[in-house]
Amino acid sequence: MAPLSDAFALTRVINLRDRADRRREITAQLHALGMDFAPGRVELYAADRMTSLGGFDSLGTHGCFRSHLDILRDARDRGVDSLLVMEDDCEVLSRDLSRIADLAAALRTRAWHFAYFGHIVPPPEGMKPGAAPGWVEYDGPVQTTVLYAVNRPVLAPLIDYLEACLTRPGGHPVGGPMPVDGALTMFRAARPEFLTLLAQPVLARQRSSRSDISVRRFELIPGIRQAMSLARRIKRSLRNV
Repeated sequence: MAPLSDAFALTRVINLRDRADRRREITAQLHALGMDFAPGRVELYAADRMTSLGGFDSLGTHGCFRSHLDILRDARDRGVDSLLVMEDDCEVLSRDLSRIADLAAALRTRAWHFAYFGHIVPPPEGMKPGAAPGWVEYDGPVQTTVLYAVNRPVLAPLIDYLEACLTRPGGHPVGGPMPVDGALTMFRAARPEFLTLLAQPVLARQRSSRSDISVRRFELIPGIRQAMSLARRIKRSLRNV
């Protein structure tokens, strides 16, 4: 099995400095995927806890948003062609280890901008039962950022959008402080030219462990409802072009 990291120019793993327990767990997960920490290949992002809400509903949500934004900025500044982002509670089941490497390799032969190995999508827009294994094109909302990839063309506009979210009030119609998965969903809804792929079936999930971010129902996450409404408006406008 080829290491998952072989399919991407850089892999970054987000881990709070004081969560040594998760650092041990994610290191074991990397080994299972044939990966080890190595400069320029697979790198740890040592995150610090936030001390202010900054308009977010919790310190954890604020910190998670900032961590993803910092990693994306770093990839842009280093000229990275493709970036794999992994959170430290990512889990790939043993039965899926070879499958995930095959799917990662398949990205080299097709167009994509976002690729989610782990995802939760709401009904009725969710994955259809019986869909063939592989990558599925998708333009709806996605919860979780446990394991996803982006490539270079989307980095600059995505960073601009996330930075703008930090300057707006919460609940702003085009996006303010919110969970990062909601922000990615709103960006994707506003920029349908960027192609999103979802792994079918889901190949990564969040490991059960003490959370540093409060968990809420999918439909209540700020940004998700707004993004679903925005996506519907964009689809209607495109049909009328």
